Amino acid sequence: MNTTKTALTIALLAAFPLAQAQVGAAPTVRTTAGPSAQPEAAVQYAQYLVARTRAAHPELLGVDIRAAPPAAAQSLIIASLVTERVGRASLPEDIAVLASGQPRIEINRRGDQNVDVELPLFDLYKRTIGSVEFTFPYPPGADREALVAKAGQYRDEMSRHIRSLASLVEPVQLDPGIPTHTLAQSLVDAALRRHPGVEVIAVRAQVAGSASAYPIVASNMGHIGAAADDSYLEVARTGTTVNVVNEQASRFESKVALRDVAGATVGVVTVVFPYTSRSDPAMLQRQAERIAAELGERIPSAASLVAAAPAGPAAEGAMALDEYNRQELGNKQELPMTKEIASGEALGQTQEGYSDAIKNQAGVQATNSAGNSNDAFAMRGIKLNLFANYRLDGGLPVAGVLTNPTENKARVETLKGANALMFGVASPAGIINFVTKRAGLRDVTTAGFAGNSFGQYGASVDIGRRFGADKQFGVRLNASALHLENGVHDSSGEGYFASVGADWRVSPNLTLQADLEHYRREVPEQAGISLLPVNSTTGVIPITRVPDPRHLLSGSWNVYTPQTTNVQLRADYAFSDRWKMLVQAGQSDAHRHRNTVRIGGYDPVTGGNGTVTVQPITNDYRNTFGRTEMLGHFGTWGITHDLTLGLSSSARYGVSYDTNNVKLPQKQNIFEPIVLDPPVFTKANVDKPAQTSTDSGLYAYDTIGVTPKLKLLLGVRRVQDKEEVEGSPSSTSYVTSPGYGVLYDVLPTTTLFASSMQGLEAGATAPANAANASEILAPAVSKQKEIGVRNSYVKGLSVSASYFTITRGNAVTDPTDNVFKYLGDLEYKGVEATSAYQINRDWKVHAALLRLQAIQHSPAQPLIDGKVPENSPKWNANFGVAYRVASFPGLSIKGGVKLISQRPVNNQDQGYIPGYALYDAGLSYATHVAGRKASFGLNVDNLANRRYWNSVQTGTYGIGMDRSIKFNAKVDF
Repeated sequence: MNTTKTALTIALLAAFPLAQAQVGAAPTVRTTAGPSAQPEAAVQYAQYLVARTRAAHPELLGVDIRAAPPAAAQSLIIASLVTERVGRASLPEDIAVLASGQPRIEINRRGDQNVDVELPLFDLYKRTIGSVEFTFPYPPGADREALVAKAGQYRDEMSRHIRSLASLVEPVQLDPGIPTHTLAQSLVDAALRRHPGVEVIAVRAQVAGSASAYPIVASNMGHIGAAADDSYLEVARTGTTVNVVNEQASRFESKVALRDVAGATVGVVTVVFPYTSRSDPAMLQRQAERIAAELGERIPSAASLVAAAPAGPAAEGAMALDEYNRQELGNKQELPMTKEIASGEALGQTQEGYSDAIKNQAGVQATNSAGNSNDAFAMRGIKLNLFANYRLDGGLPVAGVLTNPTENKARVETLKGANALMFGVASPAGIINFVTKRAGLRDVTTAGFAGNSFGQYGASVDIGRRFGADKQFGVRLNASALHLENGVHDSSGEGYFASVGADWRVSPNLTLQADLEHYRREVPEQAGISLLPVNSTTGVIPITRVPDPRHLLSGSWNVYTPQTTNVQLRADYAFSDRWKMLVQAGQSDAHRHRNTVRIGGYDPVTGGNGTVTVQPITNDYRNTFGRTEMLGHFGTWGITHDLTLGLSSSARYGVSYDTNNVKLPQKQNIFEPIVLDPPVFTKANVDKPAQTSTDSGLYAYDTIGVTPKLKLLLGVRRVQDKEEVEGSPSSTSYVTSPGYGVLYDVLPTTTLFASSMQGLEAGATAPANAANASEILAPAVSKQKEIGVRNSYVKGLSVSASYFTITRGNAVTDPTDNVFKYLGDLEYKGVEATSAYQINRDWKVHAALLRLQAIQHSPAQPLIDGKVPENSPKWNANFGVAYRVASFPGLSIKGGVKLISQRPVNNQDQGYIPGYALYDAGLSYATHVAGRKASFGLNVDNLANRRYWNSVQTGTYGIGMDRSIKFNAKVDF
């Protein structure tokens, strides 16, 4: 019997009449060109939704709806732009989307330069009823996460027009004499966009020739032509609003008389709201009546309701990519820049910060010991400034005394090349930008648990809600608590995080946002192992054997207590579709106390007799930031412009106090350590003068569309920089920073790009072993040029590669006087490449490579002139493979290797730490537990349990950690 029903269903679906349509180089499809004023009684509702979605978003090359309707025994394609696809059974990977709730993304798998994004499909009551797949054109280098966000917006538009699974295979019209593409339907669609908290809007009116009185002429749930019962007729006759609460007390329905602009009654509008015991019926009725009044202002007469809809712009969903990029200054993906994104599963696998999410990106290299409380990275061989290169929502530079948590982050962006210099005072290597989560239309309540094999464990919660009659207020709450175990014995600690993200849609043109986050830790800190002295005979520093990284070389008294509070406000105002303005301001306050412990002079063979120095210090930092930008999109004589005019100001304040220095009477063995006693200080603590750096910038950037294939970027920033010590000005400088770029589509699949930028780079902070420890240097001018290509010509393959040169001030500790200062310039030349290859639907491989040549030009100091800067590798790379287990929906397995070459231990190149290869593996599983979406992850780092030095800087080794197993679980409630 089921087989018969399935066959009949497939035959019925395949028989629905479809018209012709074609888009660019896409395959010819037979489809309804869009909702039509012609009778559509023979068209099922799902096919109607597909057609109207394509009409609203003409860039779509394909739309498929998959579901298992009541008459079918299995999931199949019930509607599609391509006639031949209707009735095809869903493949295992399609079913996996439903089972796991995770989107499926396939880029250029067929060699057609398209990307398919499939997501779960919901009805208007947020029940999962199937899946929907959108096919987009794939320009080289397009952002995967932006495409998912765009597909999600289109999916949500469709979901608001689906009453139930069964309705998908019902006819669009119960009365073929009532058209669908009408003024009434356009008014309903617009009202739904203005009022996201409303579930249903249906308009009933008298229609000439209809056998029914007041049938439905427009709605977001189909049923066009459905007859009215007596309650509707009574509302039309008396003009009195009638309210009904359903039997489950979950829906509130208001039936309101609908009047035209002259005040004459022309029908009845039904408005349905979600309902709880806390809902105010009177308020809901007033909102329903306001909606009816809004509709009436655009209704000339009763007859106009079923007249053809006026021509108008496409739906708002076309702005999804712009919305995705709006946090960033002039940083649209198509510009001549390099950008990588970590979000979704990558952030879900992190436990203590963002490091796990970005560690395999091209040219990214850790510069701190494993387990350090403050992750630090180098990009393209350049260490990122902890106080200037980590941004919150494209604005506030975070004061980096502690790893930035990701619990409240939607994604982490590594923005390289010209991206960085467009943020003002920053490193030319790159920016790490943290984009915060916002409350969506669907409520979020997620609980998470994570831990590792060393004994670490923690819990987190993520809650998102929208409030108000039109859901105009949004709040996202995140919190977590961790018992920290980083692998080092006897170094247990605690970590805490809490954040609030709020937004308010004040009007259709004005949106306000606010973010507040606070995080802190209390955890013992590992000691650093200093380099041994230069061998007087060979002139080389002997490289120390790597000790057991799990041994605590300092003591449990060496507690690091950093904390950071970030607050940021933003307002966006749209003057029109082409001109917008944003105002943003924020502040980052950080405090830390630490004892920098170093062990030196040890025996290279036994590790014993090491001298222990302790340098306590307390720091307070404050970054303030503000910017105002005017964003315009316009044309001049056939040339398009995306113009950014802006004014920004940022100030960085830092003070060090309670500093001291002592040598412990005990000697330490780095291979067989003893327990060290706490230090006893015999000298008074010293306070250092506060330093303030303030820069103000006026800038303009214009992306010029010369032709559809050719875009130019022209920009300039004028910066005033002031340096102060204890409130007294020490220097003021003015710098003009020009920027140029070009992007050219050689083929639809191949894009060339180039850029040249210069700007101020924030001054580095002197290390603890320098004579001027903690002093912040003045900013210096940096320059970067880059040329590259993005290509997706080969089936399943996506490649991005670039060649860059960077020149920057060489901030280094002078080997002669031990003072941290600028000594000439640093020059970096390198090739960076990333690639991903979708072998088939189950297998994917990826690779990233950086080949780097770095050299110091310091004629005033011949000891370092012409030498490679410390910790700079000639190359680093990573390779990975991912396998989606088709027979086990939701399960994915991955593995990879990260490689890095040897690196000099100091700026005089007097020794090199060896390169290494680290292997990792993991699996993730997404499913539903008791009807709740759940995800689980297990990852193994350093699979081969290799001992290695992961970095060396300021005369101190960074130790890599032994094999570690990390696990996490999240459940949506």
